[in-house]
Amino acid sequence: MDLLLDITIIFAVSVVAVLVCHRLNIPSTVGFLLAGILAGPDGLRLVAVSEQVTLLSEIGIVLLMFMIGLEFSLSGLAEIRRPFLLGGSLQMAGTALVVGLIGRALGLSVPQSIYLGFVVSLSSTAVVLDLLQQRAEIDSPHGRTVLGMLIFQDIAVVPVMLAAPLLAGARSGSALGGLGELAAGVATVGVAAYVAYRWVVPWLLHRIAMTGSREAFLLGVLVICIAIATLTHEAGLSLALGAFLAGLIISESEYSHQAVSVILPFRDAFMSLFFVSVGMLLDVQYFLTNPLAVLGFTLAVLTIKPVIAALSALAVGLPLRNSVLAGASLGQIGEFSLVLATAGVAVGLFGADVFQSILDTAVATMLLAPLLIATGPALADAFAQLPLPVRIREGGGLVRIGAAHDYDGHVLIVGFGVTGHNVAHAAERAGVPYAALEINAGVVRSAVDEGLHVHYGDATHETILKHVNAERAKAIVVVINDPAAARRIVELARRLAPGAYILVRSRYLREVEALHALGADEVVADELEVSIEVFSRVLARFLVPREDVERLVAGSRVAWRHMARSLAPAGPSAAELRVEVPEYGTRCFRLSEHSPLVGRAITESHLRSEHGVSILAVKRGGATIGNPSGTFVLEPNDVLFVFAPDHWEPSAIA
Repeated sequence: MDLLLDITIIFAVSVVAVLVCHRLNIPSTVGFLLAGILAGPDGLRLVAVSEQVTLLSEIGIVLLMFMIGLEFSLSGLAEIRRPFLLGGSLQMAGTALVVGLIGRALGLSVPQSIYLGFVVSLSSTAVVLDLLQQRAEIDSPHGRTVLGMLIFQDIAVVPVMLAAPLLAGARSGSALGGLGELAAGVATVGVAAYVAYRWVVPWLLHRIAMTGSREAFLLGVLVICIAIATLTHEAGLSLALGAFLAGLIISESEYSHQAVSVILPFRDAFMSLFFVSVGMLLDVQYFLTNPLAVLGFTLAVLTIKPVIAALSALAVGLPLRNSVLAGASLGQIGEFSLVLATAGVAVGLFGADVFQSILDTAVATMLLAPLLIATGPALADAFAQLPLPVRIREGGGLVRIGAAHDYDGHVLIVGFGVTGHNVAHAAERAGVPYAALEINAGVVRSAVDEGLHVHYGDATHETILKHVNAERAKAIVVVINDPAAARRIVELARRLAPGAYILVRSRYLREVEALHALGADEVVADELEVSIEVFSRVLARFLVPREDVERLVAGSRVAWRHMARSLAPAGPSAAELRVEVPEYGTRCFRLSEHSPLVGRAITESHLRSEHGVSILAVKRGGATIGNPSGTFVLEPNDVLFVFAPDHWEPSAIA
């Protein structure tokens, strides 16, 4: 009954902690840790740290490793093989080396320093991916690089955990014997795993799946996981390694997705127990006694890890800006660091003081992870101002692909994913000149082989935009999965090409207003467009007249514009102001504080009499004023939409 009561209290406190963390936009992993601290002996003392709770947490670790094996896909990794192999190995080895040297200087032994280095090199997959998902950056260049490095770290947990007993043996002088036992165990498990992969598991899963019983499938998957984990344990290896191998074997079968769906709820429940039990182990008194040591360790981690991760991303070939963002994302100590630290204590590598330092630092860095990632764009902009070599700013390790043509009056496409590819093909079929910029060198090579006008480069740099004559583009289409970069590109593009029509694709409605304020003429939000497409198709199935559907679509757009406050409902959009007249066209530009037009009414500006320019609309703040009167007084930061001769330049009056 005591165990049942403890589990009930743990889950109850976890629910409260997760709800609070959700409200504060903090990852749930941190909530579980805080719940453990609150319920543990240094908190409210609701639960004693019992052996039963520790056992359940170890089951959580086993299921987590099983899930990692299930989600491990060789075909999926092929798409991010460079950040996975090169970036992941450089990040882990570099961090382990620097931290190991610091540990040696602080008096740790060589085995302790090596192990500590690899413990600190791991980041939190759960925290980072959750934050990147919230920021819609998971598919951005730095997001994919971070994903590759995190997967490498998760897989590297297995050999590092295997090395713990070996390193502990090295301290006691029995390293050679331990190495022989390890080799024998690995050979035995390897043979058994191959037999299971080739014959046993496929046959067993097929027979179970043929019954159509969900319960039988769940039990069968659990039996495979536990059986292989037990085999590895009997061979002198860890339960976690066996669980990983079991997941890897099932992942190569046709039943991997079903296995993930039935195991995932159990993994989450037991993982919460693991983090709560770790939180219970946190000694608050140790922190109060050694605050400077813990704060110093935390500051060192927040400095060393982002720098090395950023350098690793540069080596992969990312431009400076994306590398800094990747570094900021990997600046914390992760959940597997706690798993490895626990394993290090179990084999005698670490004492209680080192474990407490790692634990306190992990909690602190996880709490600071959202802040560090949020400051990433500002850090990237600051580093971009430094006088660094072009190869570093634009991407070390990759060469520029595609020489610039004499583009003029063209469509400039930033981002060559599915949308960018379709825009390019449509422009080509319509006879419209175009150029595209893409930061993925593999995509650029494939496009160049197809004869498409695609160039490698980071469009957040003005020199790259000028390379494809952005200042002479008639339209600029920004379709990338990096909101911060999209805002930067729109700002640069509007300054370089004040008369261009700028269209941006965004993921969420909340990004629209900021993009309009920076100079975007039109923003297509996936949230809005997908919802319109969905209800249009549903209503069509119910034979609702087309004109009624179109009226509902128009109503949805008006309601959205009113909600977003980006355009006044009665005001015309920028796209509607653009007309085609020989030797004349529409332009837009922003008035600076020093413009001679500021403080003057439109009739006093003499734009029409002296320059042949007519003001069609003025965008001020979030509203667009169409056909303003002659008494309308112009103010700084007003965006003017004008009808002007093609040869006219607004630089003299802007």
